[in-house]
Parts: sequence; structure tokens; C-alpha cells
Amino acid sequence: MIKLLLLLTFLLPTASLGADAYKLNSGPLDVVVADHVVIDQGDRALALRLAYPSSGGPYPVVVLSHGGGCIGGSYSVVGDHWASHGYVVIQPTHPDSKSTGFDMANVEPRMMEGIIRQRMSDMSLVLDHLSDIEAETPAVAGKIDYETFVAAGHSMGAATTLSVTGMVIENPFTKQKIESPENRFKAALLLSEPGHNPTLPQEPWRSITIPTFVYTGTDDYGSLSRDNSNIPFQYNLVSETPDDATDKHYLWIDGVDHYLSGGWCRAPLEEPYDREAIAILNGVSTAFLDAYAKFDQAALAFLRSNNLPDSAGSRSKLSQP
Repeated sequence: MIKLLLLLTFLLPTASLGADAYKLNSGPLDVVVADHVVIDQGDRALALRLAYPSSGGPYPVVVLSHGGGCIGGSYSVVGDHWASHGYVVIQPTHPDSKSTGFDMANVEPRMMEGIIRQRMSDMSLVLDHLSDIEAETPAVAGKIDYETFVAAGHSMGAATTLSVTGMVIENPFTKQKIESPENRFKAALLLSEPGHNPTLPQEPWRSITIPTFVYTGTDDYGSLSRDNSNIPFQYNLVSETPDDATDKHYLWIDGVDHYLSGGWCRAPLEEPYDREAIAILNGVSTAFLDAYAKFDQAALAFLRSNNLPDSAGSRSKLSQP
């Protein structure tokens, strides 16, 4: 177990973004990082990266799912920021991670259903084993709020998040519905808009009814791959979009690519970072978590105002689509 004092302030251009932005800087809580392993019913080991405050609690739990082929635990630039503001962030390493030796380039379309189902199972497995994590990592004891869980994910992890928060899709080959019985997550946080993925319908996040945060940027390759896609199928959305789908918040940042300029997915983290984009994303995503996991009325008012600082607003937009 390693005590990690967050030093992300060097990433955050607070002078340019202004004091009226929401929680751009690392929070007041020191963050501890630990590795853990849970075993599923098939005796498969699921590796977890834990990031949690060194003191206080209990804190809401965020389960953060990595992108397809990405390295597990490589999202510290956002996950540790959330932990410093009072969250227990758990990052599972799915079997399709590069860190397990998996190569996404060799994946055939018909294999995707199995990958999706395994990812869904992993998200539930984390929640099922929270008491074991506490028992085997004593420093976590008393820090987990067993009533408040948030699902989060990047790219394929965002699609995984949707799948465990109410989205039902259909395999175009088998016509089988892909859905999860999971109902414990209270909010969904999507990093890189999964509706830009050519295998998914447009804006699938509209089909879920819980509060949802969606982030993307102009250089996110997903939108280009949809326009120029040779992928021979697209999963069908089974769920109907509810008429009263509210509490959706959409953050758009100009010039941001699918990998946040090397800020996540791969390891080691690459320079140059898009430090301003990281700051905006960290601040607004923390506001979303505070609003819907801690019921912070100031955070909710910030989100619903759709007002970002002028300097941030020059390249970003917050809206309720």
C-alpha cells in the first residue's frame, strides 16, 4: 500500500481558468493507492486499483472501467482527483486490457458480445466484494459508503457503464439481448461519448434514466470512425428513450482527442498533457459527482447554470442536452 500525496496541481492552470471554476485543484484529502485482487465464480482473478482518502469516510464508490485494450489502472489523472475530493475509486482490469496481453486488433465482431458480458460482470463483481476488500485492506475499513455507487468509464468502458445502468442492446448476429440485472449504480459518468463509437447507436446514453455525465471533444476519433466506418454491424438499442430523461450533463472541449493527449489509457503517461482540458474535465466531473453522489446543492447549481469560467468557456461548453 503506497501513500500518494497528489501533485496534480502542476497540471492545473488555475491562474488562467479563474477562481470561479469548480474544484480544479486536487482536494484537501491525501490519497492512498493500493492494489487488490478479487476472484470470480470461475476462479478468475480480477485485479483492482484502489484510490481512496487516507482519512475520514464513508465515501461514495466510483467504479471506473477502462477503454478497450487500455492498461488497467491508467486513469489516475481523473480517478485520483476524485479520491482527493472524497471518493473511493476502484479501477478493475478487464480481460481485454493490454496489461493482460490482450490485443484488441485481433478482435472479431462476433467476439464482442463475450467481452461486453464479461465487463458487465466485472462491474458487479466489484460491488459484490466490497466487504472483502475492506476486510483484506484494513486501511479501507470505514471508508466505503455502501449506499452510493457511481459507474464510470472511458470509451468501451463508457459503453460498459451504460450496460450496467440500464442500456439494453442486441447482438446483430445472434439477435440476443445484452443486458445486466445490475441496479445498484445511482449515476453514470461517461468519458469519451460512446455514441460516437460506430458499433453503438447515436446518443445511447439517452436511454438510461439515472443522472448522467457525458464528456467528449472535437478530436475524439469516434465521430470520425462513425463517418468512415467499415465495421459490418451496429448493435441495436433495445431500450426506448424515456421522455422524461433528465439530469443529463454534456461537457464538450475543443481540441480534445480520444486519449486526452496521452493522459489516460496507456502507460507510462505521455507528455505533452493538455493541462487545461484535464483541469476542466476534473472540475466539472467532480461537480457532477458531488451533485449526484453527495447531493451537494452548490455543485448541482453549478452544473445547471451551464456557466464555465470565461477562459474555459473559450474552448469548452457545458450543457443539458
